[in-house]
Amino acid sequence: MQQPESELPSLDSPSCSAAIAHLYRGEMNRLTVWRQRLDVTSNWAIVLATGLATFTLGHPDVPHYTLLLGLALFSFSLLIEGRRYRHLHHSKWRVYLLQLGFFAEHLHPTEDRRAIPDWRRLLAADLRRTHFLITTFTAVRVRLRRNYLMLLLFITGVWVIKLIIHPARPHSVAELYSRLAIGGIIPSWFVAASSVAFVITAVVLSLTCPSAEQIEDWSTHYRKVAARARE
Repeated sequence: MQQPESELPSLDSPSCSAAIAHLYRGEMNRLTVWRQRLDVTSNWAIVLATGLATFTLGHPDVPHYTLLLGLALFSFSLLIEGRRYRHLHHSKWRVYLLQLGFFAEHLHPTEDRRAIPDWRRLLAADLRRTHFLITTFTAVRVRLRRNYLMLLLFITGVWVIKLIIHPARPHSVAELYSRLAIGGIIPSWFVAASSVAFVITAVVLSLTCPSAEQIEDWSTHYRKVAARARE
């Protein structure tokens, strides 16, 4: 049986307030670390895109499929960044509970001190057993929409330009199509089909994903978590 909010220990005691302050500082540090890790992954992806574009377009002897390998590396980076964003999103949720449930009411109490009812119970349950609010798939789509779609389209554009200008401008569409083949092992039709499918999938996943502002609508998350906790 859950203990009523009115019977919980008072948050006005010095020891409890100090504990909440230390918890908040720890969560802010955790949030900052995950934010920095996101930036590191994004920065490396941008450096990789710039390096690949410069290297492949500057050297005619470099095969075009080097850029396709770059797209594969971007995919791995996107998966890593999606996992990191999921942790960042979770940290923001905990900070939201602390800020609105504890600090806002202490700075300027409202007539209804239950503006976020059950925030203590929800935070304690999350501390005991971490429960992410979004799936890894959703997190990956958010990061794809925010950063990686532009990089993927940029590398795809560089790849098409590489096929057109190296080793020389093609005399026909058939000649351009024949350049898609990779060494005689992978035929042109497979490279074309897989590349088009990859780009279309990335665009669809990005455009159908809710914006980061919607994903980080904490009031909506609160209502869902509170409703699930009452079940």
